Amino acid sequence: MECGLTNMDINQLIFWGMFGLTVELFFTAITELITKKNLNLMGHSSIWMFPIYAFGLSYGFDFIKLIIPNDFLRYFSYPFWIWAVEIIIGYPTSKLGVRIWDYRYLPQKKHWKGIISYVHFPAWILFGILVEMVNNLVN
Repeated sequence: MECGLTNMDINQLIFWGMFGLTVELFFTAITELITKKNLNLMGHSSIWMFPIYAFGLSYGFDFIKLIIPNDFLRYFSYPFWIWAVEIIIGYPTSKLGVRIWDYRYLPQKKHWKGIISYVHFPAWILFGILVEMVNNLVN
């Protein structure tokens, strides 16, 4: 019985899962360096992020590009798509006592229940542009 995933699909899922984790590790380490002058450069993530990045970056960004062909509008929309994923995944998991990510370290008006961070709006735009640039290079 075949599962429907080709070797190319599996390679793509692995690539984008690893890419997402790597970017998150760099981002969190550099954020600690800038905000806390922490020279350890120790980033952090959750292994739960691997499938989220794998499927989201393999299929989600292509879907968004298909429905929003205008570059400017698409770039501006990326934070809203990411927030939707954060709510869809983060809210139910937080109710189970699992916090895959946690923005509660931010002041109260800069996050929603620790699940979405309003201050990451520009970072999500830049992340979306980075994903598109890398996707253009690998395809």
